[in-house]
Amino acid sequence: MWRLISRPFAIAFSVALSKVFDRQRDHDTSFIIPFLKELDSVFLTIINWIIMCTPFAVLSLIASAIGKQEDLADSFANVGYLVVATITAMALQIAVVHCLIFALVTRSNPWHYLKYMIPAQTMAFACSSSAATIPMTLKCVQNTNRVPEPVARFVIPLGATVNMDGGAIYFPCACIWLAVLNSIDPDIASYLLVIISTIGSAGTAPVPSASLVLIITAYNTVFNTTGVPEGFSYILAIDWFMDRLRTVVNVTGDTVVAGMVSHLCPDGLHETKTRHDSSVEDEPSTDEEVAKVGST
Repeated sequence: MWRLISRPFAIAFSVALSKVFDRQRDHDTSFIIPFLKELDSVFLTIINWIIMCTPFAVLSLIASAIGKQEDLADSFANVGYLVVATITAMALQIAVVHCLIFALVTRSNPWHYLKYMIPAQTMAFACSSSAATIPMTLKCVQNTNRVPEPVARFVIPLGATVNMDGGAIYFPCACIWLAVLNSIDPDIASYLLVIISTIGSAGTAPVPSASLVLIITAYNTVFNTTGVPEGFSYILAIDWFMDRLRTVVNVTGDTVVAGMVSHLCPDGLHETKTRHDSSVEDEPSTDEEVAKVGST
């Protein structure tokens, strides 16, 4: 109920504040704008404190979960099953789904195209953020000489926002793993609901560890529970690694879609790109122009 009220109020308040601020001739006498700026600084300071305390909080959760286990070898083996299942699904996503669809659409070898994406995949694994990898992804896609710049600049940023196939793979695995760990026997309906709930992965922010809240939400919605499920601390412990793998899959999917869209787009875009590149090569550099002027 509060969410339904707060969002319209925030929109109406911001619009009204903008109108009042525009009508004022002396903007330096405004009280609300400096107050909001200081309030923003206060919230950022509190968030930084929380981030600094996060490692200790995660360590305490892991220590509590480990202390409750009677057989640590079995617990770690269960976590290993989750990691292996997720990595296998992600590898199949890239090797089968991405490459097969790319080969069918473009009638070309997908591995020859994907070899240019290794720097972008490395960057994605290092920073675990699709948004931070956009510049490197654009550079790698354009280095293939198959994707025009307009297509790359449209598809890649859009894919970094809505293409979360790595999260769509990990969410069902994590939810089913938590259900089995909490002695819940998933049925066919539960599997279908988990898969449907992964549609929400499109709304995941392209920043590190943004999917943890969606995992809890999907789990509580499907299995009709509340709160943080038992064993979620293990998810927190391995999320630093799984999030990097999810980002690699997401970035790979963005580049594959960019290649397919480029193949299906009109030939005029490719001709425009060719003319643009030739015109840039034909243009004399600034140093050459200065030399010519000096010689004359």
